[in-house]
Amino acid sequence: MLIRFSVVFGLLLCFVSCSWFDFSSSKVTVNDIQNPYVSMLNGDDLGEWVVMGSREGWSIQDGVIHSEGGRGGNWLRSVREYSDFSLILDYKVSPGGNSGVFIRCAEEGNPWETGYECQISNEQPPRDELHCTGTLYGYVKANPRPDETPDQWHTYEIVCKKNRILVFVDGVNTVDVDQSQVENIKDKPLQGYIGLQDSHTEEGHYIEYRNIRLRELK
Repeated sequence: MLIRFSVVFGLLLCFVSCSWFDFSSSKVTVNDIQNPYVSMLNGDDLGEWVVMGSREGWSIQDGVIHSEGGRGGNWLRSVREYSDFSLILDYKVSPGGNSGVFIRCAEEGNPWETGYECQISNEQPPRDELHCTGTLYGYVKANPRPDETPDQWHTYEIVCKKNRILVFVDGVNTVDVDQSQVENIKDKPLQGYIGLQDSHTEEGHYIEYRNIRLRELK
């Protein structure tokens, strides 16, 4: 029994030390990850979301949310606000496309200003490291810069725990910031809506989202 306990305890220590989980107040703990992920997409319609623009700008088929450029979709927001969470979703963007995932944003105003936008881009020429995929758009650079290949599914994981925000693209950690330590974002809210930006482009471009799920952190 002692040997079995030692093996299990050793594996747990390895898991914690080899990941971004730890036990300080602003970071994700083992208690947090006991909460299940909940789907934010029912596969049939946009019932899990509030359309902040033209409903005709959005469609859903086979569990995939689709937005075409130039349709006035603007953005989708979650029904309620969230503070501490892990959000995982898949996205696919067209060549030359532009979109993003909003976190901790307000219902009124520009969501990338009231909260943050985790950018999605395949614009040409490529955007700089403060405005490319994997950034907190205009606030925190992506370092390293992630794969931005168009017409291919990628995975975003966005983790918010108090003042700390982590962004992963295809498992690559592009942002790890404590906003309380950065002057121009230290007063940003720690709670708000989650949002999906439309294809923020002219006609001929698209953005798609699928497998959207959220785990609230205690």
